[in-house]
Amino acid sequence: MADVETRVGGVAVLALLLIQTAGSAFAAPAPGPPAPTVDGARLSARPGERLTLSVASYLPGMNGDWVVSDVFVEHGTLRMNDPLITAEATVACDTPPGVYPVVRTGPRGPGDGSTSDTWVTVEVADIGEAERRACPAKVAALPPVEQEEHWVAGVDDWPRSPWDVATFRPGERGTVGYSDGEPRFGEPLTSRGFVSRPVMRGSKGLKGTVTIRCDAEPGLYEVRWAGGGEVWARYRVTPIDTADRLSCQAAQAAESAFAPAGGRAPWLIGAATVLGLAGVWACALVRRRRGTSR
Repeated sequence: MADVETRVGGVAVLALLLIQTAGSAFAAPAPGPPAPTVDGARLSARPGERLTLSVASYLPGMNGDWVVSDVFVEHGTLRMNDPLITAEATVACDTPPGVYPVVRTGPRGPGDGSTSDTWVTVEVADIGEAERRACPAKVAALPPVEQEEHWVAGVDDWPRSPWDVATFRPGERGTVGYSDGEPRFGEPLTSRGFVSRPVMRGSKGLKGTVTIRCDAEPGLYEVRWAGGGEVWARYRVTPIDTADRLSCQAAQAAESAFAPAGGRAPWLIGAATVLGLAGVWACALVRRRRGTSR
């Protein structure tokens, strides 16, 4: 009887193994990397639908370009979303059925003289009256278009665009700058989350060191350079607890007390601080003795 049970158990285990093997053989293949939108492609969409259009990330000069069509509620903006540069745009609810061209332009839109030929076309479907009435609510329920960019890991330069958002903790230091474009040599950067205004310097690409204020609240911050009003970079400050904030403030206060000021050496500032504390202690001791002698 035991031999029969053993054989039955062995057959059951073998059957389970065969089922698992067959299942893995017929399992759906893992999805491959996303593919860019093919030039000249005809896309299909319904009014109120959001489209995603992409170009390969290795193509230069695409990031920040606009994707424009008469059918879009608002133009899309091509942003780095490694491994592709993507744009999102929503088809307007009142779009009649038909085929419409989509073009890529420069980052200032069609008026900057860089309007290209038709990139792709969109065939908008004919919809019924009930769907058209429900379309505005459908569009209003769509999430906001993602503006932050996701660049390939391992590249140290920040920012690579105004929406290349870095992340810092209060009190953390970081390097800002890149080799092309503004700001210029010696130009200071301003941000309400910085301890001071870093100055861009360097012979091979401009760099600056930033320090985040200990009292910087969590959220998204903007960086501008003194010579221009446009946002040059953005960064996010993460939350910290009260103990870490107090520790951060103490460290920054100590660093500020012993930092060079007006050409004086740090050891002179430190010595003056020690002498000042000694003077306060001596005055307190004299007053105490006088009070005792009375």
